[in-house]
Amino acid sequence: MQNPSKRQLVYSTTNKIIFSLEESKELSKTKATLSNLRNSVGRPSAENLEGIKLLYQFIPEEFYTKYSKLTYEENAILTTLQLYAIHQQSEIDSVNNTEKKDGWDNVGESIAEIRTEDNFLSLDRRFNAMITSQSFEELSNHLRQLIKILKGSKELIKINYPKLAQDLYDFARGYDERVRLNWSRAYYSKNISKGEENE
Repeated sequence: MQNPSKRQLVYSTTNKIIFSLEESKELSKTKATLSNLRNSVGRPSAENLEGIKLLYQFIPEEFYTKYSKLTYEENAILTTLQLYAIHQQSEIDSVNNTEKKDGWDNVGESIAEIRTEDNFLSLDRRFNAMITSQSFEELSNHLRQLIKILKGSKELIKINYPKLAQDLYDFARGYDERVRLNWSRAYYSKNISKGEENE
């Protein structure tokens, strides 16, 4: 049997961590973990010991390292967990969606859910600013702002967070053009299918 790639392991590890958090979401320990993840955004990894602790309860040995900085795998998963914690705050139902579905299954499609005739100009600007991010940190900042906008929606908009972790991993490894293209296709094609192109 072929061993899973690191890309696949990023997905499955993120999925396991989020599943564990959701299974124990009523526990004060889990609430504290989610709070720590939210508060660790933008801080050095050395100040995010709770996040590192959570990470190392689940990550496979292939991800173990002695580097002084977070690896691509660690950074992608940890950043995704921070975004998930922001999105999940005060929500009863899960904001994570890993069900197989038709169409694009990425964050671009999720953001497109809130694109309307009233807000598409400003939302497009924000989306395009995210897509043209030149660094992982810049991309993460734009994602965080867009997820906060998603939270303000009347309906619960879900994101496939393990897939987001995989995309962030790809972006960090230099496959940023692929990520940009796939997110853009998902974002703009969803609105075309609603009839925007024919108006």
